[in-house]
Amino acid sequence: MKKVDHLLGILERILPLPTAPFHEQFVSAFIYEECKALDLDPQLDRYGNILVHYGPTHMTQTAWVAHMDHPGFEIVAAETGQTQAQWYGGVDPKYFMGARVVVYDKNSGDVRAKGRIEGIDLNTQGRVDKMTVKVNGTVEPGDFGTWDLVPYRLNGELITTKGADDLVGCAIMLAALAEVKERALDTGLLCIFSRAEEVGFIGTLGVIAASAVALSTPVISIETSKALSGIRLGSGPVIRLGDRTSVFHHQTVLFMDFVARELQNQNGEFSYQRRVMDGGTCEATPFQLNGYAAGGIAIPLRNYHNQGNTKIMPEGIHLRDAAGGGALLLEMLTRMREWQTPMEEIRRRWGKGWCQYNERLQSPDST
Repeated sequence: MKKVDHLLGILERILPLPTAPFHEQFVSAFIYEECKALDLDPQLDRYGNILVHYGPTHMTQTAWVAHMDHPGFEIVAAETGQTQAQWYGGVDPKYFMGARVVVYDKNSGDVRAKGRIEGIDLNTQGRVDKMTVKVNGTVEPGDFGTWDLVPYRLNGELITTKGADDLVGCAIMLAALAEVKERALDTGLLCIFSRAEEVGFIGTLGVIAASAVALSTPVISIETSKALSGIRLGSGPVIRLGDRTSVFHHQTVLFMDFVARELQNQNGEFSYQRRVMDGGTCEATPFQLNGYAAGGIAIPLRNYHNQGNTKIMPEGIHLRDAAGGGALLLEMLTRMREWQTPMEEIRRRWGKGWCQYNERLQSPDST
């Protein structure tokens, strides 16, 4: 992606926005206005996902998807000084007791109160279900909240924030979409900004149930993901071979690797990594399990779901990885007509070997 400053500007504006599962309205409004400013026509589906088409729909060659929520909670009962909240998202129970939180007004997005978690109830799977929170202000049922962490900070090229997962993916898509529009690329693209991913891909499953994406359309998930062994922040985006739940579509992975290698040869500033990123499950999996050719780009993430070594911490990503993820998306989009090329090259290479050696296997001398 050439316009790193543009991406950084989007990150500066989107990362401080409050969000949680079922409370993506402020992020959604921001994305909607950004797309309108690009003279595009964002559409809200019945589930509140945003779908943005570039180019004629019959020309759609690929779809990108990122989600607008991050683990958080909703106030379900409010009393003076103490509230009950419903927790949404995957965070180990050991991080909750005594952790500081912030509660947002459901209508304005303004901070209504801050507080501390004083009690938790677990569900049958051993995950946090309900919380008791002592707050220093007045809150109402329907207000929502997150950990009380820095909204956004840039230190060199390292970005720390209350929730990179997956507002960073949304920002990358927006910046790449702006470049697609500026370059007037002759292609078709569908961008999906989904809801309630953290509670089981609810928005994504709605997109699939509505057949909003043709089954023949490759789908690429753009997601931050826990930086596992062998993956380094600042060494480039990760071609995600799979996640915790599934291994991704072979042809999609071959194509992504083919494009990334060629991009790296052309651009000495671009680098990339490859790995099964099984620290979590991303939106490629529900598409994959429903018959789509799905793949994923992961941006290495520090403190996944705010889980530091011993306490809740801001998430962190490297700007170079995010910019590289956008660059890879754009290069893939411009080369979708070469979708078959990597597989054809492998077949040709192996075919030459077959022609050269197959008779030897059929000869007495082969033993």
